Amino acid sequence: MAADQTVKFGAVGDIALAVGVADAMQEQGLDWPFARIQSQLDRADLLFGNLECVVKPEEFPRQEIDSKALITPFSGAAVASVLGRAGFDFINLAQNHALDAGWVGMQHTRRSLETVGLTTAGVGASQQEARALKTVERQGIRFGFLCYGEDSNYTLGTRGPAYAYYTREAVLEDIERYRGDVDVLVVSVHADIEFMPTPSVPRLRNFREFARAGADIILGHHPHVPQGCEMVDGCLIAYSLGNFVFPAHSSGYMSKHLPNTARSFLLLVEVGREGVRSFERVPVEIGRPPEERPIPASGATEKRLARYLAQLDAYLQDEQFVRSTWRQVAEHRFAAYLKRAVKPKLNGRSRLRRALAWPLQRLGVVGFEVDMDRVIGELVPRLCLTAENRNWMEEILAMGRERWESWNGQALDPFHRPDHTFRTK
Repeated sequence: MAADQTVKFGAVGDIALAVGVADAMQEQGLDWPFARIQSQLDRADLLFGNLECVVKPEEFPRQEIDSKALITPFSGAAVASVLGRAGFDFINLAQNHALDAGWVGMQHTRRSLETVGLTTAGVGASQQEARALKTVERQGIRFGFLCYGEDSNYTLGTRGPAYAYYTREAVLEDIERYRGDVDVLVVSVHADIEFMPTPSVPRLRNFREFARAGADIILGHHPHVPQGCEMVDGCLIAYSLGNFVFPAHSSGYMSKHLPNTARSFLLLVEVGREGVRSFERVPVEIGRPPEERPIPASGATEKRLARYLAQLDAYLQDEQFVRSTWRQVAEHRFAAYLKRAVKPKLNGRSRLRRALAWPLQRLGVVGFEVDMDRVIGELVPRLCLTAENRNWMEEILAMGRERWESWNGQALDPFHRPDHTFRTK
């Protein structure tokens, strides 16, 4: 291989060949999602995508299909052929919907893609298998892929077949183990709270640590909106690739966060044996129905999106903005879970329930009582033990600790006991 040989590595975000997108594919043809962006995808020598849906086998029991799951209606062979014709070489499967059709669907999805020659990573019958390095070689340059997803409300820490769980320790251990086996090490992480313009403080800190540990390219996804890119010690970090083939307009869940859920980009990275040489982003918009698919931006729209992406990059260098955004989202999540802990007030409440409801009344929540069965049986395990929630709960705890320390730093009132109940300043 010539010393100056390079490979153009391409990466896109969430691909869901389900829900509204599937309807259009059935009407317009299976290759419809990528038709408008195909000429740009063809620029990549090696193309990465995150498959945000699963394929069920033909014998999957119809009565077991979850109507809210991201399950494509197409066969595994059809999905694999669509992705292959679009130019994809590597597909990440470590994402929170991986078990939407159980471990049967997860394994069937992997087998379907690998049967036609696509490389996948991030899922397995055990964590050891799911964390295994997968490699692809292009023009004499050996790429290695490590893929992880954050333990979520959809997995709840299952010890059975699942995707590789994202933890700082696991990623650092795997980087150290595999760094010497490849020329270019790509780390893919599906994690964090959705719809944020910046990564969480823990993920920002961790990704930078992974870069310094030896990763060459780090790809983030799951927020469903784009986030900034930066270079750290020669490593390119794309904190969120955003949506790519996704019902950004027709899904009520996504449309609440427009226009950013319909903003995206194709990441193109010039890579040599020594690592990243340069990168560019091709701004993309997901069109409104009936054109709800990725379309390369042009003219004024392209300039506007390029400015937006540059602003996202700048956010990464503003520590105060990243922290304040993270805290606002954590507060919002915590408030949503508090609402789930109460139910309409019933006659004959116990003294314990009345006492537990008092803080909610102070917050303006009246006419309700605490549903302790739900608190103990669901909310406490989810909030304190599931990584998806534990990260922002730790930020809530940090905020409380700061308030506590500010209280303890105040001079004592000579005539009263300390009382900081609901003190705001």
